[in-house]
Amino acid sequence: MGLRLKHLSRDALRRGARFYLIIALAWVALAVPIAWAADAATPPAEAPPAVAEVPAEPSEMTTGPAGWLAHIIMGLEHEAISDVSMLPDTPSALEREWRSLDRNGSALGALIGLGWVALATCLALLAERLTARGVSWRLRRALRTRIAGPSVGDLLLLLLCDALGLAVFGVVFVYSRHWLMNVGVSLSLVLLAANVLIRWRIFVLIPRIVLRPGAPAARLIDIPEDEARRLSRFLSVVLLAITALVGFGRYGLSDEDSGAPHVIGLVVASAVCALDAWVVIRARSAIEALVRGHRSEGIIAALRGALARAWVPIGLTIVGGLLLFFIFGLSLGLLAYYHAFVSTLGVLLVLMVVERLTERGWHDSEAPHGRAAGFHRFVALSFHRILRAIVLLIAILTLASFWIDALDLTATSAAQAMHTVTAAVGTLFVAYLIWELTRLAIDRNLQDMPGGPKLPGTADDEEESTPASRLQTILPIMRAFFGVAIGVLAVLIVLSRLGVDTAPLIAGAGVFGLAVSFGSQSLVRDIISGLFYMWDDAFRVGEYIDTGRLKGTVESLGVRSVKLRHHNGPLHTIPYGQLGAVTNLSRDFATIKFNLRLEPGTDIELVRKTAKQIGLAMQQESPEVASEVILPLKMQGIAEVADNAVVFRFKFTARPLKPSWIQREYLKRIYRVFAEKGINFASGALTLQTVPARAGLSGPAAQVIEEALSPRESAGVAPLRAPAASGAA
Repeated sequence: MGLRLKHLSRDALRRGARFYLIIALAWVALAVPIAWAADAATPPAEAPPAVAEVPAEPSEMTTGPAGWLAHIIMGLEHEAISDVSMLPDTPSALEREWRSLDRNGSALGALIGLGWVALATCLALLAERLTARGVSWRLRRALRTRIAGPSVGDLLLLLLCDALGLAVFGVVFVYSRHWLMNVGVSLSLVLLAANVLIRWRIFVLIPRIVLRPGAPAARLIDIPEDEARRLSRFLSVVLLAITALVGFGRYGLSDEDSGAPHVIGLVVASAVCALDAWVVIRARSAIEALVRGHRSEGIIAALRGALARAWVPIGLTIVGGLLLFFIFGLSLGLLAYYHAFVSTLGVLLVLMVVERLTERGWHDSEAPHGRAAGFHRFVALSFHRILRAIVLLIAILTLASFWIDALDLTATSAAQAMHTVTAAVGTLFVAYLIWELTRLAIDRNLQDMPGGPKLPGTADDEEESTPASRLQTILPIMRAFFGVAIGVLAVLIVLSRLGVDTAPLIAGAGVFGLAVSFGSQSLVRDIISGLFYMWDDAFRVGEYIDTGRLKGTVESLGVRSVKLRHHNGPLHTIPYGQLGAVTNLSRDFATIKFNLRLEPGTDIELVRKTAKQIGLAMQQESPEVASEVILPLKMQGIAEVADNAVVFRFKFTARPLKPSWIQREYLKRIYRVFAEKGINFASGALTLQTVPARAGLSGPAAQVIEEALSPRESAGVAPLRAPAASGAA
């Protein structure tokens, strides 16, 4: 497995290197011919390069997409020519930038000053580590022994300890600036180092929160401890290199006296993108786990899983986009777009980390059980969703501020744009908050509704499902209605805030609704019929109904149809318009009548008294039966007298929740008590009695037999012969 991952890393590294090599070759291939053609076609005496190389302003060019594209191409040509012409001066420019970091302009002095800065950095890092470890050691020790894992509060406490250590790092380094300047370090180097190092420690917080080396229980992704430690060290070094390169690049670009600021920026950007590509490949397991998340069901989970599987090509594409954004921004003087793009990526990364924290909080809230725990679960789920919405709201407003600043609008236009975005996003958030509170109230009342269908044979000795109340039956439909209404109103308000005229949309929706109503009369009939069924309270979820053609337990109610689960398992979906008359077998009470076949000659009074005693005894001995039975068991009378049995009818009245279970309990008691009382059940056997020979008979019996047999003998019919034994018919 490790060898396979190593080969995959090498392949991905080769693909990334090949990608950047193609970009570099394309850049050189574009720049060199243009520079050669410009030098050959335009003599310096007649057309000064400073005039010929300046791209035209957008106002001087063709307006529209074609003009904008031409402006971009001319800017790229200008940048390519400028960069190629400055390539020979790049080493000297870098040397000048390096010397400027020393107050005496010495390269060795800048190196020595960098060494003093490194020493101060080590002292600040030591102070940060001691502070963070000293504050959080008790919490870390508790997390090592805890089985259930840390809560969100524990994770926030760890983050607070890290933030305290970061503050100590900043204080120590800032107060060391006087000492650094006293030993000969220039002010520019101190400021550059402070900018770079403080940014670096802030950036390191994100991988530290996710990986948590040394605290596996607090880790937000599932990776081994060794891998977490290696990734933490690797990302810390890479982030330091990236931050240092970016800081030095900004320092070089801000120096107008530099000979090749754009070349320095391009070199720095290429190096940073190469490091980013290395991070994409090296840390792909951690990033994939971060993107995938805990959830394994739903559309969002499937999309996140697909994004995690395709992370390497997506990440390399993002890195290439960063480089292209920088090139375009440097060429056209639009680096604000590049900064906005980088800020967007940073906000998305922070969003993923916060998402994992909120998921951890949601898993913590799933622990309790029971009715109170069910309400706690609904509240925790709603809080989790609202918290995610708040985080998303803050992220959207932050991104909007970044991109509005990048557009370089006037103060009035920027304020108006920000106000519009804030109003639109705030409207959506308020609508979502109303919907979430509405759903919480509805789910709170629906938590006692009967669950899904039970498999046949799994609930023979268990309680039957309790039917839902009338309110619980209507609430799912109300929830769907409120969701659609709140969503439509929120969209209309947002469009109105954005300056869109919503009157034509409402009119068009009315015309469309009229056309739909004419074209789908059966649908309208089903919906209206369903509303009247709900109004009449004809049935509820969990009740057993008979529609004449189909019957079953009401499993769910929709806008236009009801779903019935037959007791054998099939699920019937019936439109309300086709229900017709409905027989509800689960309302108020149920009188159960059943027959028992007893043998002829059974004492009727004994059966009546025994049945009454059984009913009263079960009322006293079984509280569960007593709570369900309204009228106890009794004998109703003789239903039928058959050839070999007397059919007795029994009945009882019970609540409609579980009459079948009560009948089974009565039958078990009847079978046992009747045997004790000598009351026998009828047998299906037919008994024949033998007739003795005529020779042994005398008196009236012989006369009766003679009268019965004489007609048969006179007619020539063979006399009856009695069988030797009785048989079963």
